[in-house]
Amino acid sequence: MPIYTTYLANKPKSVTETRFGSWFIYFVMRNRGNNEVAPPEWLLRNVKAGRVTWEKYVLYYSDWLATMLAEEWMEKRAREAKIGNVLLVCFEKDATHCHRRLLAEEISKRFGVEYKGEL
Repeated sequence: MPIYTTYLANKPKSVTETRFGSWFIYFVMRNRGNNEVAPPEWLLRNVKAGRVTWEKYVLYYSDWLATMLAEEWMEKRAREAKIGNVLLVCFEKDATHCHRRLLAEEISKRFGVEYKGEL
């Protein structure tokens, strides 16, 4: 089973639990229970203020995902993707410049799980 991504306003309205049928749903935003993989506040503030470019953001976020806690979190999602679909959700509407896409791609690269893109 693959990993998908979407933004908060687009997630299915009936999904309120972290596991719904064959779906594992994760809100990958700060203070939503998945801080291990949510970008640090300082990084978000600096990107929004224009002090950090998207290219630098990608580098900083990649370093963030290299921590032990993030690695463990991603490995668990990869295991879940073997038995169901994993959906990573955040606030950003456009996945082009969003950490959820970077996160899904990183899980795919490190653990061999297929990333199917946006729902």
